[in-house]
Amino acid sequence: MQRDCYRCGLPIEEQLAFCPSCGAPQIRVSRVPETQPPIESPEPPAAGSSSPVNVVIAATPADLRNLTGIQWRPFLRTATPLAALIGAFTAAFPPLGLFILLPSSLIWSISRYRRQRPFALRGGQGARMGALMGLLSFGFFLVMVFLNPTVYRDIMIRIIHESATRNSDPQAQQMLQWFATPDGLLACAALFLAIILGIFLIIGIGSGALAVALSKSRNHPPI
Repeated sequence: MQRDCYRCGLPIEEQLAFCPSCGAPQIRVSRVPETQPPIESPEPPAAGSSSPVNVVIAATPADLRNLTGIQWRPFLRTATPLAALIGAFTAAFPPLGLFILLPSSLIWSISRYRRQRPFALRGGQGARMGALMGLLSFGFFLVMVFLNPTVYRDIMIRIIHESATRNSDPQAQQMLQWFATPDGLLACAALFLAIILGIFLIIGIGSGALAVALSKSRNHPPI
């Protein structure tokens, strides 16, 4: 076989090492192509394969907080209508609203909340839920008081006059007469509302903690 000289282009025999025309050496360098081994991609498991696939999903701190914290929105959906009812009943019948309706409604609200979201609740969380329901109930009670201010003013004036007639101490009567003035009535109203708020909070906190304790005892019966 013949090939061309790389310098002068004269056809020469392939086995010749030098060109007979120009004397240029005929050097052939063979280059081995560099090949990379193919990268084997893992094949997806065939349909119907029984090989297990383990997927581990790490829970973020926000997810853990959602599992262990209080979801206020679903609780408020149940507690707000009941708080309105408690506030109205307390304005008309204070013992019934405070000592019967508030604890029973709160225990029912927390038990309903736990059925919808079956995660563990601590006593402190139940107390916070009870405090919130107590504040809501007091807010509705306050609305009822402001809607009928003359009724409660007349009640306070009657109580002040009855106390003055039963007390023969001149200093006490003088103080009670001051309470019947507009400034005194305002101070009495503020004191009365502060006492009612405290009662709402105390009953709400205690009932909330009690509701969590009762639900734990039902979920963990003695062996």
